[in-house]
Amino acid sequence: MFNARKCKYQDHFKLNKVDKFLSLVVLTLSILFSQMSYGKGAYLDVQSGSLMGVVHISAGHAFWERHHFTAGIGYVPKLDNHAEMSLYSFRYRYQHPASWEFNWPNGFQWSLLPFNVGITYLLGDHDRLFFDLPDQYPHKYYFPTGKRLVFTYQTIFRMNENVDAYIDFSIIDVGLASYVREPDFFYENYDFLGLEGITNWGVGIRYQF
Repeated sequence: MFNARKCKYQDHFKLNKVDKFLSLVVLTLSILFSQMSYGKGAYLDVQSGSLMGVVHISAGHAFWERHHFTAGIGYVPKLDNHAEMSLYSFRYRYQHPASWEFNWPNGFQWSLLPFNVGITYLLGDHDRLFFDLPDQYPHKYYFPTGKRLVFTYQTIFRMNENVDAYIDFSIIDVGLASYVREPDFFYENYDFLGLEGITNWGVGIRYQF
C-alpha cells in the first residue's frame, strides 16, 4: 500500500512539473506573438538569476524611449534549502541615455549602456509563502513572504538595434532593511562596504521587435 501511494505521488509530481514546463512554453510563444504585433518599443526578455529564478520570461514595452515596463513569469526548481515555486514579476526600469560605442577589429560594433536602475514587484507561489500575515502574528510583525520589492541595477551591452545582453544586480527589500539596521555586521563579514551580503546578480538577453 505504501509503495503504491509513493508511486502515485511521484507520478503526480512529475505531471505537475511537465504541466509547468508546457505552460511556460505556451506562455513564451503567446508573449512572443503578442509582442510582435505591438511593433517598435515591444520586446521579449529572458533572464536567469538575480532573484528571478533559473529562468524568467517577460514581455516589455518602452515608453518615451527611457521608461521600460515588463511583466513576466519565472521558475525556481526544488533545492535543499527551498521548495519548487513559480515567480511573477512586474518591473520598471529607467534606461539612462549615456552610452559608449566600441569597434572590434573584425568590424563588429556594440554599445555599452552602464546606467540603468529599476524596481520590481515580485510574487512567489508555493505553499510556505503567504501574502497576508497569519492571525497568530501582530499586525506588520513580518513582511509578507509571498511578495517582495526588488531594487535593480543593470549594465547593458547592445549587440545591435534588436538585441541587448545585460548583467543585472539586485537587492531585495528585507535585505536592504537588514543592512540599514545592522550595517556593522555586513561591514565586518562582507566586501564592498558589506553590500556583497545583500546583493544578487544574474544575466539576461532582450530581443526588441
